[in-house]
Formats: sequence, structure tokens, C-alpha cells
Amino acid sequence: MLRTSVSMLLLVAAGVAVNLAPPQGGVVVNLGIGVILSRQQQSKGGLPSIRDSLTQPVHVRAGDDALITCVVRDAGGAAVMWKREDRERHSRRVLTAGETRVTADPRFHVLHDAGGDVWVLVIKQSKPMDSGIYVCEVNSNPILRSFHKLSVLSREVLPPDNKSDPSEYEFHMSKEAFAKNHNYTDCCIEANVSTNCLGFCRIQSILEGNTGQDPEVCEPDFPAIVRCMADGRNHVPCCIQEGVPDICQDVCRGEYTVITDNIKTHFSCSAYTEQTLACIVEGVEILPSAPEKLRVVVLSDTSLQVSWAPPYENGDTVTEVVVNLTALRNFDDDGTDATFGNGTTAVTPVSLQFPLSNSTMTVKVPAKQNKTIVTGLQPFTMYEVTATAFNIHGSSLPSYAVRAVTYIPFITTPKPSKGQDAPKVKVPKLPDVRTCCKNKGITHPTCLDKMCEPSLSRIAQVTDLMICAPWVAESFSCLTNGQDHSPCCRARGLPALCQQLCTGNVTQIDFSYFKCVKHMTTFNSCLMQGYGVLPSEPVGLRVSNVHDEYAVVHWDTPKLNGDTVTSYILHYRILDNSDDDYQIIASIQGSPFLLQDLSQNSKYEVFLEAVNAHGVGEPSTRVVFHTPSTLVQDETDMEERWVDGPGSSYNMTACCVKVKLSEACLPICSYDANMSDIRRLVATCEPELAKLVRCASGGRNHQKCCQRRGAPSACLTLCAGVIVDRALSLASTCLPYAGNIVQCFAEGTGLLPGPVEELHVTEVTNSSVLLVWEPPQDGSNVTDYVIHYRKMDNTSMHEVVLKLDNQVVVTNTSANITSLDKGYVYDFFVVSRNDEGTSLPASSIMINVTETKLEGKGIAAVTSPPHSLSVASHSATYVVISWQPPEFSHPTEEISYRLYHKPASEEVFNVVETSLTTHMLENLMPNSQYIVYVVAKNKKGLSFPSETLIAWTDPAYPAFVEPPTVHPINLVIEGSSMTILCIAMGTPMPTISLYISGRLVRQETTRHMVTVVHNVTRDMNQISCYADNGYGTPMQASRRISISHVPHISGSGVTMAAKGDSVTLQCHVDSYPDPKMIFWRDLNGRVPVIHGGKYEINLQRNKDEESSYIMTLKIIGLVEEDEGDYFCHAENAFGSATQPVTVKIRAMESTMNVTQCCNEQNVSAGCMDACSFFLDIDAVIDKPDCINDFDKLMKCAADGSDHRSCCASWDVPKRCLDWCRGEPLLNNKFCVLSYTKQIVSCFHEGRDRLPGPPQNVKVDILSAHSALVSWDPPVKNPNTVEMYRVFWRPVGARVTQKNDTKDTKITVSSLKDGTWYEFVVKAGNHLGTSTLTEPVRFIVGDKYITSAANANQDSAHVGVIVGVVLALVIVAAIVVGVVWFLRSRRLLGAKSSGGVAFENPSYLREVNMDHIQIPSGGHLGEMSNGMVGANGSATTCIISGGSGQPVQAASPTQQGWKQEILHVPAQSTHSAASEVAPSLYEELKLGHDGAGFRRLKP
Repeated sequence: MLRTSVSMLLLVAAGVAVNLAPPQGGVVVNLGIGVILSRQQQSKGGLPSIRDSLTQPVHVRAGDDALITCVVRDAGGAAVMWKREDRERHSRRVLTAGETRVTADPRFHVLHDAGGDVWVLVIKQSKPMDSGIYVCEVNSNPILRSFHKLSVLSREVLPPDNKSDPSEYEFHMSKEAFAKNHNYTDCCIEANVSTNCLGFCRIQSILEGNTGQDPEVCEPDFPAIVRCMADGRNHVPCCIQEGVPDICQDVCRGEYTVITDNIKTHFSCSAYTEQTLACIVEGVEILPSAPEKLRVVVLSDTSLQVSWAPPYENGDTVTEVVVNLTALRNFDDDGTDATFGNGTTAVTPVSLQFPLSNSTMTVKVPAKQNKTIVTGLQPFTMYEVTATAFNIHGSSLPSYAVRAVTYIPFITTPKPSKGQDAPKVKVPKLPDVRTCCKNKGITHPTCLDKMCEPSLSRIAQVTDLMICAPWVAESFSCLTNGQDHSPCCRARGLPALCQQLCTGNVTQIDFSYFKCVKHMTTFNSCLMQGYGVLPSEPVGLRVSNVHDEYAVVHWDTPKLNGDTVTSYILHYRILDNSDDDYQIIASIQGSPFLLQDLSQNSKYEVFLEAVNAHGVGEPSTRVVFHTPSTLVQDETDMEERWVDGPGSSYNMTACCVKVKLSEACLPICSYDANMSDIRRLVATCEPELAKLVRCASGGRNHQKCCQRRGAPSACLTLCAGVIVDRALSLASTCLPYAGNIVQCFAEGTGLLPGPVEELHVTEVTNSSVLLVWEPPQDGSNVTDYVIHYRKMDNTSMHEVVLKLDNQVVVTNTSANITSLDKGYVYDFFVVSRNDEGTSLPASSIMINVTETKLEGKGIAAVTSPPHSLSVASHSATYVVISWQPPEFSHPTEEISYRLYHKPASEEVFNVVETSLTTHMLENLMPNSQYIVYVVAKNKKGLSFPSETLIAWTDPAYPAFVEPPTVHPINLVIEGSSMTILCIAMGTPMPTISLYISGRLVRQETTRHMVTVVHNVTRDMNQISCYADNGYGTPMQASRRISISHVPHISGSGVTMAAKGDSVTLQCHVDSYPDPKMIFWRDLNGRVPVIHGGKYEINLQRNKDEESSYIMTLKIIGLVEEDEGDYFCHAENAFGSATQPVTVKIRAMESTMNVTQCCNEQNVSAGCMDACSFFLDIDAVIDKPDCINDFDKLMKCAADGSDHRSCCASWDVPKRCLDWCRGEPLLNNKFCVLSYTKQIVSCFHEGRDRLPGPPQNVKVDILSAHSALVSWDPPVKNPNTVEMYRVFWRPVGARVTQKNDTKDTKITVSSLKDGTWYEFVVKAGNHLGTSTLTEPVRFIVGDKYITSAANANQDSAHVGVIVGVVLALVIVAAIVVGVVWFLRSRRLLGAKSSGGVAFENPSYLREVNMDHIQIPSGGHLGEMSNGMVGANGSATTCIISGGSGQPVQAASPTQQGWKQEILHVPAQSTHSAASEVAPSLYEELKLGHDGAGFRRLKP
């Protein structure tokens, strides 16, 4: 932050610089004087405007209603709020929003007519505490604000006596728009301001941003512009009241300070821009200008006559004129400067005696007079005289100065004459309480002395109350003298029980009243007040002559018993201090009183109490005043002093070179460093900041100078060349005060003495130590040396302070310190001193005072130890230790460090040497304790150790990761960018991996990883953050997001149906956000299909996917006019999509005749009623005799198609699913009773949708390793085929290979010569598949091809014989197995009551086909319920199905192919099904895009 010059202020106001301007001109800067609108906004119609708001200050008296008006034009829907500025917290407190009161104070409300432009903030029964800045804020873009100042005048504050009525000022308080019209162009012209820059000479132009010139161009004219802007008024009090620090008050005085890149010119004032301009604009309205035509006439060698003309502006409001006289030079023969005595300033007489306390005096003259005579001046002395006009609001700037010399060499020292002794004051008498008590029968001496004497009642004890309890009613009745003193007791905080004593109506007393004894002093005070013998409060309390260290307090005597006052008690405190206790000054004799030892730039509260012989009266009203800051004399003069002085030989840059400051940081090693370089290098040079500060201080103590220049206490250690906190933290705090501190450095290196060198102890006895040192080597002016020393103990061992318990001053470079205690350790250091201050200690030495023979130069002093060890950062495996350099060291000596560390459990320290003040200890054990300390090293040796630091490494915690955060949160658009934040915890720091839809995108070791992903696609909807730190189990957190995108539609393609059928057309829509969906009959004409009649339209969301929707159009009773194309259309905010679906009327009847099939399957005659053209299951569902024929009926009804997908959607269980593809069931009674109708319904639904099996499969051998498999399309629904799937394997093998094709042929390669293979094929579409064809066998090489179903007769006979033999063998094996099982059961019955041998783990495993996972080219045996042996013979296999019932293997011709296991949902609600990726062995349906089969799973 930079020091605010007028250039900064005007840049802010004009809106063209200082980073406050909008990108294209115009600015919105809101000050206490009104509202500054951008030119862009003003030129645009319809935007909110508050230019017409009344922004002049509002003045009301306490108790009246305050009305503050804000005019908002074209507010539209923007909210209007009233806020109040909180200067101490640098924030605004919301009072109202719209017409709603937000603050809890019911006195605030808003007056506003609906639709009107006027918003009035009303403050009922205003109080002085309501004074301040109120803000009218319009919540538009950008936000507009107007600032309104309210002053609530206390009714106790009366105007000066020489003014008859405060209403005289009302005219000046109500000048509308005066601030904006403040025009000082004439003044600028007289000051030779450039013509192009005259736009800055009118406030209105600055506020509106139409000055017509770049402020930087006019910077040379700013000194004159600012002087004219201030218009001779002193705005400093307002700036002080608004919290503007003294170093920023130059503009408030009408002065301008040029800011350069030099660090010395930079102060932190930008935060006070609004307050400064607000004070200026308000001040030119209400403050008087300076007195005119100042004239000084010398009357004698001790007196001057000063005269003037009234101010030109607001001269009629002036209450007094203050004449200031400053003694510049005395021309006496002895050449001494003019000094004055110790009198007090007179404030009212026309002819005044000079106050003999300082070289400057002020004389206050009433406004009705325009001259005064000042006497008692020093003869032959030059005085500079100025005059300042005051009114009730403030003052002008001093007039131009006039100098005069008292020319008669005759010294007159007037003495105040001693008055006569004051007459004796008659003290009011107290009521005769003792006589009253006697009259009421009280005779006990203690009760008469303690309870019947008002002056002694305050010392009553508990025993006195006990003794006098029988007469309590009489004694307190007499003490109260018939009055009720309870209001006073209540106001002074007495407990409720004790307040009864103050009424005098106490009938009895018990132990509960004993607590009132400690309040007897307060009780006595209320008695005295009620008697009317105490003085009332002092009146007219006021404070004048406020200086940075003192102020004069005035008051008038109390109105009641004022003549009995013997003294006064003054109470005062600093309001900004957290300590609320008042400081008390007693025995003050009278007004005025000089209150001294104040702190500069502080707010004080003060009040008085009068004292007489009977006690202390009521406190006066409280007065608050602010002490100013002290500015050192002109910088140029000070630089001349040190540049030309003897200390000018110090070279900061040479010091930096000696301490080996890096070359990159050398540009800022100068008192004239550029702020641009400092900002550029501050981060780079942070590790070497200690070296820079040491060289900048030059071994001098600059703290007093820094305090004078307003540096905060947190930065004072820098002024002593010491860094006690982290460098960057300290730099951020103190950088705004860089100019203050560097000026002190530059000034002090010439004025202050440098540090001593080569401090040694050359002799040690049992009671003394001889110290020897060399003077500073930089030519400093040293008057003497101060030796500091103290006795050390365990507490002070590591304390480093600039002042020790004992000091010895010498003028030589050696000192013998005596009277020391034998055997104790003492600490010594030496500083040089002159009239300007002291140096810093360059080294210190600790000596055990025991007689020791020293050789050579003795024992050398070394640097103080490093300090402030801390753990800068830590983890489970490392710790970063940081420390601060020694506080005592020579600025030019090179310092390195030794860091000692070890685990707490070990004995030996490890040593690390470094030149930096931080070091990382690595490869540590988690959750372990380490002991660390540091010593400094220079050419003199090692320092004492620093304090010992015990550091813990963190415990190792497994990684924990939060769900990813995605921005923008609700609107990630396909093709745009998104930002992903992964946050992980854990110790050590984890490695975070970002996965998007399963793909690794980024990996980094951190706790917060932010990744920006560009060109987002719709499949990037799964975001996962994965974290691992090597401890515990890695963790993953995921979030599914919705990618906004244009709708994407997939349709059902071509649907074949017969006339009169009902046809369902379906489209799947992928869209986010929600689309609007519609069916069109004509795309170009956009003719919609309307729900109703023969059309049923259903639009619904897919329950399993947020962005998936299903559009269904059902056409009832298909006719020729319904044939053709229909169009699914969907659109959202990002676009639209259209997909055609087609209906075609089947040209031929159904290819399957169920009656013929039933005859071929030998369906019994009683059940043939179901075998119509289509299966009529209702005809036989109630016939028990037909249950055995249901397998045959289902085979005919399935018509060669696989309807399992439809059956699964109807919650048909696994045990019944084989019926859905025409295969028999082992036990069908359950399925007949419960699921027959659902299965037959699926047969009807898929009749025209699902294809039949391919026809005429054949194989042509192409070579010894390849063959061409071909087939004809299905007879049933050939137009619905979307894909064919071909399976092949060596005969008897379990591993199956497969391939998909849209053609009716496929070439198979990589076959083995001489191996028998078998092929099967099935057709399918997105709704389901057909059954498998009959296997076709062939051998590569011999070109021998056979069908398992159509082998020659001989082969068939052989197969039958082999089958019979095998069947007999199997039956025999079963019998043997049963016998063995029964015996085993009897033998093992004692082992297991459950009948299961746990030794055989196979009994404990139940095969669940839902959990079987196989890779691509999975085992054919796992796809079927039967297996083929190596010789092609049938092998019976029993596999546990989903229902727990065994499934018999198929016939040899079907085994291994047709008995495919289907994954179906568990027995749950229908709505629980969702589409998931398929296992490779599941062959339920072909994917729409030909990528493979899918399945439904809950």
C-alpha cells in the first residue's frame, strides 16, 4: 500500500488510475460527499442513478427526529439499503433493506412511497451516539452508494456566549449542492495552474470524471490545486475524527507530497481516501477561511500588537481568532535561544501576558475584536505570527505568516501578584442525628457513635449492627433525616436488600443485612448528598490546548455548594485501551489544570468530581478529546544534518556485501531502494531479510524515531535490527510503514553512534570483571559508553533485552565492574551513546565470577543465541525447523548456524550446519519426539545454545479423500470446461489421482488438487478422486455429474406388423437438461401425433439414468394409412435432435402354425384346444391333465425366438425362464400356476419383433485353417434382424469363440488341421434373440461336414447303441452311489447332524450363475447346462439353478449350445431393474450398436 498523495486522491476520483477505474473509463468511487457515477452509466438510459440525492450534512439536536434523504432514479428491481459506517471495524452495518428494518433498534425505519424515487431514513429521538456516516446503497451492477453525514448535537452543548442563537448557522448548514459546486478555478488561475488542468479545480468535475485530462499529466500542478481545494480551511480535525493518521494528513492541510519510486516517500494512506475527500468537501462548506490582512506592530521590546480583517468565507460564523506567536531566534549577546517560564495561557483578555512555558504561544481573541496586544515577550527576539479563525465546527488554516522583532533590549519578566488570603468558607451543617437518636431512646454508646453520627456511619462493622439491632428502626430513621435516599443508592449499585436501609423504614434486621456493611461508604455518600451538604457536579468541563503530550482542562465551580469546595479529583483514561480503569489525580486546587504525560494520537475521556469537608460530590459530564501525532521536522533538514555529519561514512550496501547477501537482493540493500524492486524481490529475498534489516539498522537503535513517525509497535523490533516473527508475516504488517522506518534508518545512521567492537573480558576475580572494547569503526560521534550487566538465573538465561538490571556509564573503552557475587554467572554487553541516542549491542558475554587466569586477549564476547525456534511445517516423516537470527550481532559479521537434533530416545545429537534460518529434518519416524536446538557461529566462536525445542512428527494416518467438487456446479456443458477440486487428508501427504469415467487424468502429491478439464464430453459424468499415502487402505470418493448436452435419440428402426395389430414405436433420448419431446408424423410440415384415439403416447424418464428418457407411441388397430415414417423429436436449451422410426405392414401371414407344431410335438388330444393359429393358453390353463403337455405348448408358442428378456422384465423367476425360449422345465407345476400368462404375453409381444433362427447353416472349407460359414435369413421376422452371432469350438472343448456380423456369412480362420469343429448361429435385434440353430460339424482338411441332427443312419444306429450302453452304466453307477450314500449317512451321522461333511468343501459351495465371470471367448460349458465329452458322447451334468432345482442336460444335439444361463433380477419389484454391462457368456440380446449382448440386473 502506498502513501496517498493528491495524485492518488484525484486518480481515485477521476477513475482513470490506481487500479480503481473500470476497464473502459468511468469510475464509481463513493465518498462522504456524495456519489460519483461513471460517465458510462450517466450516458445510458434506464440505469439506476442517485445523483439527485441530498448529500449535505444533516444537523439535528438530541431528541429530535433525524431524516436522511436518498433519491434513487430508475431503481428497477434493485434493492435500496441504508447502512452505517463503522470506522473502528472498517465495515458497514446494515440498517434497512428496502422498507424492512434489519437492525434491532426500533428507532430506525424507512419512509418510501411505492413506485417513488425517494427513500428517507428516519431515526426517532436521535442521540449524539447516532452521529456518523450513513450510506444509501443501491444493489445494482455496479453497486451505487451515496454518503450522508449526520451530526446530532447534544442539548448540553451551548453556543459561545458571544453568539445569541445557534440558528445563525442554519443557513450555512443547509446550502444545497454547495459541496459539488465548490469551484476554486480563480484560485488555480492565480496559482498559474495549467489551462489543461483547470478541470481539477472544480469538485463537480472531479466527481463526474469529466476533468478532461489525465491526472498524471497534471501532477506538477497538484500542489497548487490541492492548496486551492482546501480553500484555506483546516480539515485536519475532521480527518483525525475520521481516523486519518497524521502521516496522511498533508492533504487535509492543503499540502501535497510528491510520491516517487523511492521507498522513503511511501506511506500507507490509500485506505483513507474517502475520509479525506469527505472532510475537504464538508469543510469548505462549514469552516471559515483564514483571517485576512494580518498586520503586526511592535509596541515595545516586550509587546506586539496584532490586527487582522475577518475571513472572506463564513466570516460571520467565527467565534474566535487564535493568534499564534513562535520565537524563531534570539539576538541577545549570549546567543541563547528564546525560552519561556512556566505560566499558563490566558484566553480572554485583549492584552495578554506571554505564557512562559514554550517557544510558541497562542492567544484567543473573541470574534467581535480584530486586534490584540501581546506583552511579556522576550526582547530582541524574532517572532513569527499567524492568525487562525475558529467557529463551532472547526478552524481555518493559519493565515500567511508575519515576522517581527522586539527591538528594545530591555527584559521584562512579569510576575503574577499574590492575592489576599481567601476568606474562610462556611461549611454547611449536618442534621443533628445524635439528638434524634437520644430522643428516640437510644442510649448505647456504640450505637450513638457509629449509627447516629453521619460522618462515622461509613466505618460501621458487623458487630455494630448486631449490637444496635434492637434500635435499628430508630437509628436508620434518624440517619435518613426523614428522606428517601433509595434512588441514590440504587443508582450507585447497592443491592436491593441494602436499599431498604436508604429509605429509613427498617423495622428489624437479621444476618442477611450483614452484607450491607461493605457498602456503608456508599450509603454514607448518599446520606450526605441527600442532606445537601456535598457540592454538585463541576459544570462547563472543557479541554483546550491539546498537545501530543498534554492538554489543558477547564471547568466552572459547582452550582450547589461551590463555595465549599476544597479540591477536585480528575479521572481520565484512554478509550482505545482495553483496560477500562481510570487514572486518578486528586487534590487539584482549581481550573485550569494542565493534564500531562499523555500519549500522542490517542483518544482520552476525562471527568471531574468536587470535594468538600463532607465528601465527594457528583461526577461532571465526560469530555472526550484526541491528542495529535508528532511529526519530526522537515526531512530535508534532517538529511542535511546526517549527510554532512561525521556519521555519513556508513555504507549499507558495503555491509550487505560483507555479510554475503545474494546478488539478486543487492538492489534493495539501500536507503534509496525502489519500491518496485522491493515488491519484485520480497519473496526471493525472504530467507535473507534478517541480513537486510541488520545492515539497514547499522547497529543503531532507531526505536524512538520509529515511534515518533507512527510505526506500529509490531514493527518496532525492525527499528532495532531484529526480526522476532516470520519474515513474510512481519513484512506484510510493516511494508505500509516502510517509508517511516527507512527514513529513521537513513537519519539514524548519521546521528546515532555505531556499535562497539572486539568486546573482551581480560581479567576475572572473585568480585570483579574487567571489560575492554574498541570504539565504533565507522567514525560515529560517541560521548560515552553504557555497560549493562545482570546476574543470570534459569529464568533469564534465554532472555535477550536491550536494558539490563544494572548500568555503568564510562567515557573510556574499558571498565572494571566490581561488587559482583562470587560463583555466579553474569551477562554483560556494551553500547555506545551520544546526545541523539544509543547503538545496539554487537555482542554479549557471560562470565562466571570466579578468579580465573586469562591468557592473551582473554575471553571474547560472542553473538547472542538464536531465538524463537518453531516448527514451520511438519508431517509424519519430516519437520521444518525455523528460528530467528541473534538479536545482538555486529551488522557486518557473517553468521552461520549449527542445528543439533536427535530422537528423544537416543543420546547422541546429529549436527547440521547451514547459513539459512530454516532447515528440514527428513526421513524421520512417524509419531516420534525429536529434541532440537541451534547455536550461532561467527569468527569469534559459538554462541550459547538457543532454547530447546521438542518437536513431534505427526502420526501416520491413512489417506482420506472427500468427494470431488466440480465447478460450475450445476451447468457443465458438453464441449466446455470444468474445474475439479480433489481434497485429501492424511499423514504423510497423500498422492491424489483424478479419474474421469475410469481414466486416469492427473496425479499429484498434495492435499488440494485443482484440475481444469477442457472439451468436456457427455461420457465424463463419473468423477473420482483417489488418495493413497502408503499407510492403510487407499480411499476413493466419486461423484456423478450431469453434462448438459444436445439431445441424442436412438429409435426402434423398422417395425413389422400385420393389419389390425397394435404396434409400439419406441425411442430412447439421452438429454440433459430435461428435453421437450414430441412425435411428428411429417417432419417438414411438423405435423404432430396427438395423444388420443388410436394413438397412445407415453413420455417418461428412465428410472436408472438421470439423462435417459423413453418415448413410446402405440398405434392401435394398424391400417394401411398408418404405415410409414414417424419422427421422434427432442429439444432442450442446447439444441434439438430428430430420429425416424418406421412402421411396415407385413406382406405375408405368420410363418408359424401352432396347430401343426402341436401335432409334431404329439400334444394330447384333450389339450389341442390351445393349438389354434396362436397359442390360446386360457383354453387349457384349468386342465390338470394338460400340465405334462405345457413344455410342448411352450416350445410351439416360442416360435423359435428367445423371449427371456421380456419374461425377466415381468419378474418371471429363473426356474421358469427356459419356457420363454421353448425349452422344457424339470418341474413345471410352479410355473404353470404362477407365470404362464406372463410368459404367453411375452410370446404375443415378441411375435412380430423377435426374429426366428437362421436357416440352412452350411460350412465351406476354404483351406486347412479357414472355413466360410453361411446361412439364410430367418423365416420368421427376417426384417427385424439387426445382427447375427456365430459360435464355434472344437468338438468336446469347453472354450467357445464367437463373432458378430450383419451379413449372412462369416469367414473363420486360425482353425487347426484335422480337428472336428461345430458351429451354431442365432439372430437378434435390440429387443432379443432367436434360439440357436442346430450344430453343424466339420473337420478341416477332409472337407467332411455333418449336422448333429442329420447324420447318416449308420451313425445314428451306432449312437443309439452307445447311448443305451452308457445309460445302463449310468443307472448302475447311480444304484451303487445310493447304497454308498446311505451307508455313509449312517456312519457319519454321529459327526454331523446336518448331514453335510464339512471335510468336503464342495458341499459348502452353491453355484450361483449370477456371480460367474468369464473372459472373452468364455467356456461353452459354462454357457450351457450340458457338456460334450471328448468323444462326442453325451455327458449328464446336474447344475444348481437359480431356484435351487437341478436342470437336466439337453440332448446330445443341443448340449453345450442352447441351454444358456440367463442372469435375471432377484425376486423383487419390477421397478428395480436397470441396464448394466453384460458378462461375456450371457447371450440374451444383441446390442443396438452391435457391440455385444446386454442384460438386466436390479
